[in-house]
Amino acid sequence: MALKRTSQPLNIGATIDLVDGTPANLEVSLPLSSLDREVFVVTDVQIDSEPLPMPGAAGAQTSMDVSVNKTSTSVLKINDPNCVGSLKRRIIESALPTGGAIYQDSYSPTEASTGIPSDYITIIATPNFVLAGSYGTTAGGAGNRAAFVRITGHRAVADASVYAALVTEELNQ
Repeated sequence: MALKRTSQPLNIGATIDLVDGTPANLEVSLPLSSLDREVFVVTDVQIDSEPLPMPGAAGAQTSMDVSVNKTSTSVLKINDPNCVGSLKRRIIESALPTGGAIYQDSYSPTEASTGIPSDYITIIATPNFVLAGSYGTTAGGAGNRAAFVRITGHRAVADASVYAALVTEELNQ
């Protein structure tokens, strides 16, 4: 691919506050120059959240879904080409008389890149990315919960044909 690295590694972070039952998204700016055909080469993505509250009733559930996307404002699964990374957390209260809860945690990608020049997760060609999330409890009315993301990568200049193809691909998804 015709990319020329133009920066040292950059860490870019964001926080989104999620209200019970209300999907949300946050657009995060990247330090890119469209006139210079700069793109952001993502080498690592980390997503975390505040702890989820216990549901409190038999069969009740608390869940949080978060994704980092190139352009989409909806929560996506990792199999979507627009998705850079995703986090899914669930707590399901047991309906058994003995009580207890089941905790499920899913995070993708599960490994960071090695940092070698040819190793990357994705390339973002537009000057921003989107943090999208949803949080909900079956009981409703729970306090807000925050989700956090940090993407690591570097800026690079693409030749005209590569830049055009990357931008077109992102905007047409």
